[in-house]
Amino acid sequence: MAAVGCILLAAGLITGLVGAVMFLTVAYRRSLWWFFGCLFIPIIWIIFFLMNVRATIKPACLSLLGFLLACCGSWMAGVIWPN
Repeated sequence: MAAVGCILLAAGLITGLVGAVMFLTVAYRRSLWWFFGCLFIPIIWIIFFLMNVRATIKPACLSLLGFLLACCGSWMAGVIWPN
């Protein structure tokens, strides 16, 4: 069970990273200011997502899927996060 959890954790992290890079690519195509805003200021990516839902729905869903896979995998592998 732990091996499957580790595989899911790794797959989730990779999937989330790909989704984040896709999201930043959309932001870069709009403007360099949006790119740096999404990269360094946490609330800006939510504003950018709401303003450009049609272009950013796939990357955001892919990141969410990666996060859920990583959570499931870490739970199955018995990973204990520090408090």
